[in-house]
Amino acid sequence: MKKLLLTGLLMLGAMGITGCTPERNQVDLKVQMQGQGMVEPSEGGKFTQGSVVDVKALPATGWQFSRWEGAVAEAYRSETTVLMDGRKTIRAIFIPDSDPEIMEAPGGIINWRADGSEVLRRIGGEADIEYIMIHAISDAAANPSNPYEISRIRDIFDSYGVESHYVIDREGAIYQFVHDERIAHHAGAGSWNQDPKLTNAMNRYAIGIELLGIGTRAEMKDVIGTLANTQVRSADRGYTENQYSALDHLLHHLMERYGIPRGNIIGHEAYDPGRKWDPGALFDWNRILP
Repeated sequence: MKKLLLTGLLMLGAMGITGCTPERNQVDLKVQMQGQGMVEPSEGGKFTQGSVVDVKALPATGWQFSRWEGAVAEAYRSETTVLMDGRKTIRAIFIPDSDPEIMEAPGGIINWRADGSEVLRRIGGEADIEYIMIHAISDAAANPSNPYEISRIRDIFDSYGVESHYVIDREGAIYQFVHDERIAHHAGAGSWNQDPKLTNAMNRYAIGIELLGIGTRAEMKDVIGTLANTQVRSADRGYTENQYSALDHLLHHLMERYGIPRGNIIGHEAYDPGRKWDPGALFDWNRILP
């Protein structure tokens, strides 16, 4: 019995000397990235529960570190720590260190609609720009197997008598359809934050950004019809990594240019709940901005 006890004590001592710990005291750290750069440790790993892990974000050339997402000690410092008191997932967000590349829309900037009406200038000029509204658009109703041709977007706008300032395609390319100082028809009827000036008038105060995206089957049932809804591929629903990165970059650019606070960035569904679905349940708000 004494021999067995001595053997056990020796084994525990050896574990302490070599740094071994029981598997149950190990917890996982998962590291992700958005944009271009590197993180140390690059793939996370297993760490002793209760330990503190140093992490470092290293932006690629032409990019800058923006922030961390997840339970880090300091979200806005490129070098910070993670307390491993349980399983953790963190993400380093990198954004380009220059203004976003914005391309003119196929067919040119919209100043006049297909019905001959003018896209009017904001009454107060750029000073009216206080909000940003995020939408989703696709050609799924007519082309469910190929719903994301950017060349078709203007036709869709013309058909419905609407337009948006920007459209971001699946690869993250940003197209401008309407100049910021003009009142694009993207918000429609609705209300926000019990502010009477915004009731049915958000177009005057908001920049509209469309993402090429398709919602869940339930969200799209009454939007594109049952048949088209069943023909949409699962991979075509939701949004891409490139879109989140481009949207984040564009939002930072517009917020800085016009002094727009984070709380003034909303989805179409928030302005007109029950009638509008976008950007929908598949849009991850945690992927953009702080």
